[in-house]
Amino acid sequence: MSEAKENFFTEFLNNKLVPFSMKVSQNKYIQSIGGGSMGLMAIIMVGAVFNLLNNIAFDPYQAFLSSTGLGAAFQAIYNASMNYMSLFMVVSVARSCARSFDHKELANENAFLALMGYLILVPLTVSETGDSLVNMNYLGSRGTFLAFIVAILVTKIHIFVVDKKFTIKMPAGVPENVTKNFTAIIPGAFVAVACGLIRAIFAMTSYGNVIDAVYAMLQTPLAALTGNLFGFIVLIIIANMLWFVGVHGSYTVLGVLFPIWFTYLGDNMAAAAAGETIPHMWNVSMYDFACNGGCGCTLGLVIVMALFAKSKRYKSFSKLVLPVGLFNINEPVVFALPIMYNFMFIIPFMITPILSLLLAYVFIQIGFMPIPTGIIGFSSMPIVVYGILQGSWKIGLYQVIATVMSAAIWYPFFKTADKIALKEEQEAEQA
Repeated sequence: MSEAKENFFTEFLNNKLVPFSMKVSQNKYIQSIGGGSMGLMAIIMVGAVFNLLNNIAFDPYQAFLSSTGLGAAFQAIYNASMNYMSLFMVVSVARSCARSFDHKELANENAFLALMGYLILVPLTVSETGDSLVNMNYLGSRGTFLAFIVAILVTKIHIFVVDKKFTIKMPAGVPENVTKNFTAIIPGAFVAVACGLIRAIFAMTSYGNVIDAVYAMLQTPLAALTGNLFGFIVLIIIANMLWFVGVHGSYTVLGVLFPIWFTYLGDNMAAAAAGETIPHMWNVSMYDFACNGGCGCTLGLVIVMALFAKSKRYKSFSKLVLPVGLFNINEPVVFALPIMYNFMFIIPFMITPILSLLLAYVFIQIGFMPIPTGIIGFSSMPIVVYGILQGSWKIGLYQVIATVMSAAIWYPFFKTADKIALKEEQEAEQA
């Protein structure tokens, strides 16, 4: 790459893309949603693991689960984690939101006020016996996007009321935990009235309730925007360009994608459990396929480095980065090799993830491997293991093929860098 082109590219990244990325990643609303979503990783992974355990296609194993009652127990664990995702989400995001907006002291009360607000919006039906029933779809992934909105709305109401001091004042000497409970009463009343009005307004629309309205007007269009090959390629390019200049590009991109991916979980895992085709292909796994070994698919690079390095610099470095690279951690490669601002590596760093994604897309289209389930939280698993956890050993086999392809792409670029390093070491020894 010529010096003029390097300068133009660097100037574009530093003056245009990086400032935009910083604004996105530092946005308090995005931080609230991202932080709240990450707080649910344990629940999601528990549900995913027990869903997998309950659906291993081996007849003697299934007979054992049925005869012992373990199958029903495993299903109950899955139901408790995934079928209440919106409730978990509204609590977690509301807590995160209070902290993001510098009111950490309100976090716990805010979480429960948000839960109350969401439950006010959940529609009920009446059975023939007169019992009130809740449609579980409104508590699961279908309501996830509304959970984000409710958590933020409740937080803003809560903070506004507290900052304006529209709260019950308790006399000095009253224990702090009692004071905090009374402080939340008036904000809670504001939240209840606001959510009640919203419920009443949407009940008069053709949607019937706010959850279905948000799903139709926001959640579905946003999913369509990023739920295609072109959209994914654009996002991967943006992320890797940011990584190249030392900015954590994944934070910027994943802040947009995670809220959408969470809405896929329930549908995808239910389809996997029923042995049906996964309905949402463009999920977290498709992004992970573009990150074998980390951004830039650098697992191929560190394997090439470990096998073919001649210089002492890269031989020693490979011993450090190969073990962590197997678990998709490549910050040492990006910042210490470095790949950052190293135009010798920009071509493989940008094109390898795209080719890996395209290979996955082609394999799915021709039936070589199934659509991955897209379970969030497994991105640090080694290849093959990750593929099995996402639905099939064939996905693991694809990862092996993609890693070999990655190594082939990185090989000539690394050998050039290694030759330069070796020459420098030889000249230094002679001197």
